[in-house]
Amino acid sequence: MAENSNIGGMSDSVTPSTRLLNQKLGVLSAPRMLTPSEIALLRQSKQELALLATQTKYANNQLIR
Repeated sequence: MAENSNIGGMSDSVTPSTRLLNQKLGVLSAPRMLTPSEIALLRQSKQELALLATQTKYANNQLIR
């Protein structure tokens, strides 16, 4: 399992925006509202993960055939 880096993100985050979001958020002791830049990173991470999932699904389908 990956160790946490000393700036807050996992060293093996799936996408760069996920790693940056983890670094920005860190570990919070109480709930809070996300900032506009954190919301933008979350949306970017979601898009990157969706693209990665689509590419992986396509690659797996090609291997099966």
